[in-house]
Amino acid sequence: MDWDLCKSFVAVAETGSFAAAARRLRSSHPTVGRKIAELEGQLGVPLFARSTDGLALTSHGQKFREHVEAMAAAALRAEAAVSATGAQARGVVKLSIGSTLASHWLMPRLGPFLRRHDHIQLEIITYPYPASVRRREADVVLRPVDSGEENLIGRKIGRLGTGFYASRDYAARRRLPERSDEWKGHSVIGFADRLSNERLARWSDAITRQGTMVMRCSSQGDMLAAARAGLGISTLSCFVAATYPELVRVAPQKLVSVADLWLLAHPDLVDLPAVRAVIDFVTASAREDRVRLRG
Repeated sequence: MDWDLCKSFVAVAETGSFAAAARRLRSSHPTVGRKIAELEGQLGVPLFARSTDGLALTSHGQKFREHVEAMAAAALRAEAAVSATGAQARGVVKLSIGSTLASHWLMPRLGPFLRRHDHIQLEIITYPYPASVRRREADVVLRPVDSGEENLIGRKIGRLGTGFYASRDYAARRRLPERSDEWKGHSVIGFADRLSNERLARWSDAITRQGTMVMRCSSQGDMLAAARAGLGISTLSCFVAATYPELVRVAPQKLVSVADLWLLAHPDLVDLPAVRAVIDFVTASAREDRVRLRG
């Protein structure tokens, strides 16, 4: 059976529509639909039925999904068993990491690692974030929560600090707030993508509620650009903002939020030499930069 058809099946089963599955697979709606039709033709049974919420698994589809997930787990174990016998770390390793951490923290550190491990091809996955290890979207995930529902294993490797920042030009025009009752009259740059930043968005909105929300941005890069342009006070990762001398931190001893950073992998992948090399490198890097990351 064509494993590519099975991947399309799993994507539709988890997202509930051809369109959403196509976005995940970076394919097209007609292509996904065609693959599901081909799979159903091979099996001779319908796998999905239309419902008010989209596509739902039939009883045949539910049973087939159990077998497909068992196949994926078996393939993962087989890959780990064979690859772990090699003496040299080699192969492709997919690391899921937030775009801000990737561009501002990890990229500048990667040169020595890649030169030392020239048989490893590293794929940096920033979207979707966090990628799923179970669906093989990633091999290793760096994220601010622990294993969740995927039964991953790993460790907390650091803490990530977030604070409020404004440009020196903005700070010269008005006194920066130090208490919650001093935000009145201040311009605030907030989060547009509240689903991906739910905890930070709630924290930011609670503190700045007396200020005036002049803009919401869906990316940290845009929030950084807005703050540097003097458009208002923005929530930023401390390790990013600290690299820009034109920014000043608002109430640095008071207004800070800290989140744990977890480095996680599937238990059947951690013994792969290439995966272990990436895990050890990211862990060591976070340990060396722990003060900078915490802010």
